[in-house]
Amino acid sequence: MKTSSFAGLFLWVAFVVTKLLTTPIDTLQYVMMLLMFAYLVLVPLTLNLVPQRKNSFYRYTTWTQLPSAVFAGVSFFIEQGTLAVLLAVPWFLTTILIALYGFSRLLQTWKRSTIFEVLIQLGLMYISIGGLWLILHRSGIQILHFSDVIVLLTSIHFHYAAFITPITMAFIGKMLLKKAPSIQPWFKTIAIFVLLGPPFIAVGITLSDSLPVLEFISVIEFVTPLIVFSILCLVYLVPTLDYSVQMLLSISFASLLFSMSSAMIYGFAHVNETVILGIPLMVFFHGFVNTFGFSLFGLLGVTAMQETKALKKNQPLYIM
Repeated sequence: MKTSSFAGLFLWVAFVVTKLLTTPIDTLQYVMMLLMFAYLVLVPLTLNLVPQRKNSFYRYTTWTQLPSAVFAGVSFFIEQGTLAVLLAVPWFLTTILIALYGFSRLLQTWKRSTIFEVLIQLGLMYISIGGLWLILHRSGIQILHFSDVIVLLTSIHFHYAAFITPITMAFIGKMLLKKAPSIQPWFKTIAIFVLLGPPFIAVGITLSDSLPVLEFISVIEFVTPLIVFSILCLVYLVPTLDYSVQMLLSISFASLLFSMSSAMIYGFAHVNETVILGIPLMVFFHGFVNTFGFSLFGLLGVTAMQETKALKKNQPLYIM
């Protein structure tokens, strides 16, 4: 999967360049770029952290991830409709395979699952919702009161906040508790709120027109534990790590603090019916920082941390 992420990076650059040359760039096009970065780079990096190579669902995912991401990218150059949906279906099926992989892990370990394993398992299962929202977007069907951009942002939400975030948090949290075991009860509480956050935010957005305060509450419920987690890691974990991992995770947590703060500002403004950060600015302040700051550097930091740990122990890098 690491090789796939390297290949995906070159394909993503090609996608962005082609978009810039062929399509008038607006907020929706930027959202597509962020989503494609997840498909091509971040998803394989995340899956690389949780391999079970004997698991058939995981094995099939390694085969389908890259070509299905390419098909999804082609669909973004086609008008919404049947053909665009057909090109997006392979990615949806890939997210289903990932979800089945997570479910199969849950069945294997549910009697002895730790909070770290639950973060991984539910994160793997959540991504299929993002795949479904991709299909809904490419179909062009009107979904409730949602605009085109909101439908695609919902797909992003279940790839980043619901998939990458909890899985990354599981690995970082495990190291954090080794350095500061006294905060274990706090970590469990934080993890539960993070796992409940993605569906809660989805409900809040759905009811945002009639009950905007619910959207704000859902944002606070998800953002606050992530901010607390970032601060705990910067205080207790980051100073104890190798320099290269320190730099990667410091950038990741600093980006998370910035992007989550912007999410709070957006939610608060919506409740007060004012515009402080509109959707276009949110894509930049929250989306780009969260994508290239928190998610990318966080995954690179965890990967480096796990590889360093494996080298020291002289053992294969597998988290089962």
